[in-house]
Amino acid sequence: MYKTNTHCRMCKSENLKLFFDLGETALANSFLKKEELNNPESKYPLRVFFCEDCGLSQLVDVVDPSVLFRNYVYFSSEMPVLPEHFKNYAEEAVNNFVKSKNGLVVEIGSNDGLLLGAIKNLGARVLGVDPAENIAKIANERGVETIPDFFNEKLAKEIKEKYGPAKVMIGNNVVAHIDNHYDLISGVSTLLADGGVFMFEAPYLVDMFENYTFDTIYHEHLSCLSVRPLVNLFKQFGMELFDVKLFPVQGNSIRGYAGKTGQHAISMRIGELLEKEKSMGLNDISTYFKLVDDVDEMRKKVLTILKDLKLQGKKISGYGAPAKGNTLLSYYGIGADILDYVTDETTKINLYTPGTHIPVIDIKDARKNPPDYFLLLAWNYKDAILKKEEDFRKNGGKFIMPVGKVEIL
Repeated sequence: MYKTNTHCRMCKSENLKLFFDLGETALANSFLKKEELNNPESKYPLRVFFCEDCGLSQLVDVVDPSVLFRNYVYFSSEMPVLPEHFKNYAEEAVNNFVKSKNGLVVEIGSNDGLLLGAIKNLGARVLGVDPAENIAKIANERGVETIPDFFNEKLAKEIKEKYGPAKVMIGNNVVAHIDNHYDLISGVSTLLADGGVFMFEAPYLVDMFENYTFDTIYHEHLSCLSVRPLVNLFKQFGMELFDVKLFPVQGNSIRGYAGKTGQHAISMRIGELLEKEKSMGLNDISTYFKLVDDVDEMRKKVLTILKDLKLQGKKISGYGAPAKGNTLLSYYGIGADILDYVTDETTKINLYTPGTHIPVIDIKDARKNPPDYFLLLAWNYKDAILKKEEDFRKNGGKFIMPVGKVEIL
């Protein structure tokens, strides 16, 4: 069900050092039905290593991707901020890089076709690739042609033969999810047209240090990306990272732009971010050990707040049921003895959180009989949530921010 790597997935070095062991945890998206609660629950090691050669932070324990992704519960169109983000993303891809109406855009991990649908509406040809058969089916029904498979070099050759080369390739929250980066980038290089661009988004490692967003560590996120190892990765395949932009989505994410060597001007942002990473000490493992110490202090603060509130007889629930919330609940040791339930607005309603077995209820039902406090598990949408739940706060309800600056809002 899982394998353990002994080499860095970006540079093949064996010089890997463990810095964060979160124990054995259930898969973050493996929400349970009520009848499954008494069944044995699979758990896997969740350990983060640092490559002392290229600087990549990575999981070495890799769960079989067919277990993780074949029947996925994350839908892009259900997220409160992503739709507008993807609309702007589509306009940039088409206006800056596709240009001709016959240009092909291929998205790896295209989910329910939200982004490709927007790109198609702007006149480009589109093709999605996503291994989640349930989600690929929905995308196809929406008119976004999607291949229900894992992207690799072999599939890239088949797509190129049938559809032609791609002017733009996209991979959002995909590069960090894939174990075999050599097969991934080789496939991208094969399918990408001359002058084409590979655009990808992922959580930025810097965000973990600036905002202590350790809960983005779970089995699907095999790599914590930063600019330095990415530059080295693309060089190995006749490609280069020519630009990186920062976006406040899913925490703070980077959007990388890569193309074949010498075909695009290199943005000054590459050098600036490399210098920032160096100045933060991200090339030195001692910085990572300090991060873990800081996270542990954060954990203690949150548990103190929660236990004090429970002693006062306060009712506490979790707001949101994101995958990252399950890393937080597991590492902090927060279960159904502390949280009465967590809320959701999607397909997770009436399920139970993996590992901790907390019931998931509809936020509409929670509003009818609200708790005294919500633990803000969907912290990355904090501003949108606080605005949405103004009535709850006006009536005395409060939120607890569990990462970064631990505080009651």
